[in-house]
Amino acid sequence: MTALLRVKDLHVSFGRGPAEVKAVRGVSFEIEKGETVALVGESGSGKSVTALSVMQLLPYPRAHHPQGGILYKGEDLVGAPEGVLRGVRGGEIGMIFQEPLTSLNPLHSVEKQISETLLLHKRLTPRRARDRVVELLELVGMEGASGRLGDLPHQFSGGQRQRIMIATALANEPDLLIADEPTTALDVTIQAQILKLLKGLQDKLHMAMLFITHDLGIARHMADRTCVMTEGEVVEHGPTAEVFSAPQHPYTKKLLGAEPKGYPGDGDGGDAPPLIEGTDVKVWYPVRGGLLRRTVDHVKAVDGISVSVKPGRTLGVVGESGSGKSTLGRALLRLEKSQGSIVFAGTELQGLGFKRIRPLRSDMQMVFQDPFGSLSPRLSVGQIVGEGLEVHAPKMDREARDREIASTLEEVGLDSADRHRYPHEFSGGQRQRISIARALVLKPRLIVLDEPTSALDMSVQAQIVDLLRDLQERHGLAYLFISHDLKVVRALSHDVVVMKDGRVVEQGPADAVFEAPKTPYTKALMAAAFDIEADESGVVRG
Repeated sequence: MTALLRVKDLHVSFGRGPAEVKAVRGVSFEIEKGETVALVGESGSGKSVTALSVMQLLPYPRAHHPQGGILYKGEDLVGAPEGVLRGVRGGEIGMIFQEPLTSLNPLHSVEKQISETLLLHKRLTPRRARDRVVELLELVGMEGASGRLGDLPHQFSGGQRQRIMIATALANEPDLLIADEPTTALDVTIQAQILKLLKGLQDKLHMAMLFITHDLGIARHMADRTCVMTEGEVVEHGPTAEVFSAPQHPYTKKLLGAEPKGYPGDGDGGDAPPLIEGTDVKVWYPVRGGLLRRTVDHVKAVDGISVSVKPGRTLGVVGESGSGKSTLGRALLRLEKSQGSIVFAGTELQGLGFKRIRPLRSDMQMVFQDPFGSLSPRLSVGQIVGEGLEVHAPKMDREARDREIASTLEEVGLDSADRHRYPHEFSGGQRQRISIARALVLKPRLIVLDEPTSALDMSVQAQIVDLLRDLQERHGLAYLFISHDLKVVRALSHDVVVMKDGRVVEQGPADAVFEAPKTPYTKALMAAAFDIEADESGVVRG
């Protein structure tokens, strides 16, 4: 049988001469019609560069292929005329990109972005294209699809934006789908649904898939064959079952053993009162309508939630996208306007003005979900980490401040010399360490961590979890840990709150919630999180 896609001895370099960076070196694999091949490996291994090469979407001519070929249905795409590539992109080959927010045009509606490929390749009328867009959005589980066609990307959650990307890629029922980390931003239940959806569509359309992921549990159940990549090379490949059951290469063995393990420390707050306590916290956003734009309803992002965290303990907040997790975290830090009582270290925060709450800011810090987006590209790491010291310790001289910055960077596992570099020069895991250092340098008592490991490789996730546990034990930190990754929550949290639609559906000690969940929703979350890896039948459930 002739392969649908054949990648032969592919090399990809950026730049030339002494500055040349060899990103991919001698990669070869084939994909038959209806087959799934997974490329797995850590960030920087060359997975995405290989995938983008298939569609010829790299920044040419800075990027170039010193040797090798990419044969699609027997035709070499490397250096192919633009007319040939236009016919393939979005038509015969669809692609789900890793970062939906940066891949979607912020100025165009969802309908316009999805229908663009239908108008171009299928020549549909605007009316038929609109109907097809609604059908696609419903297919990927977008609630109220017909009423959201005019919405812009920023009006959707991360998981919803990923669904929009998947709908766009599937619009023309491609023969080959390239999925670049398609479930990274998704909750466990939605992840299971999307994987099941992709599998179902693949069977229905007899579609081939090139599946790129750092989640080995997903690769094991999605792929017929797996290629393990590191430093631009494929170090192991073969039938997925064989690669996972009897790995040969040391790197593959390292990947298989790298996931967050263990449990949090004792975290015994004793008789100490809660460091932070929220009672009946509400965050309601008005919905305005009519000619006079009066408030006709409210979006209840957080609807009457009560939580507390003692010193030295971690409260894990879990739930699907749109459940209100991040909004709750911001509200407790008074970064979001809210109702209800919020008491920090014995002080009621509600009603405090900017000047009165500012001195408390050094004691309560936040690590944001996207480290690259939350770190200024124009400031050096030293300036980023030291910015808080300039505000909260203005009398500290320059030398003392520099020593404090260097010491904090060392504490989070970075070289103190890194303070002279810029965020774009670091990997995702290193940027997350910089974000943690920025919060830690002020010696806070509480840190709110908003999805700090969601975009990281398994091995880097494990490192960050170990780092956070170590910092907590050393400094007695209280954490509010927001995540949809239940394995990470299990490894870090003493107590857990499960949220859905702005409300708490279950809460209690982590052991009790994980080992004996009471509500159907929590049980569904646990099943989706752990069955993807535990179900040896090869069926993705959820």
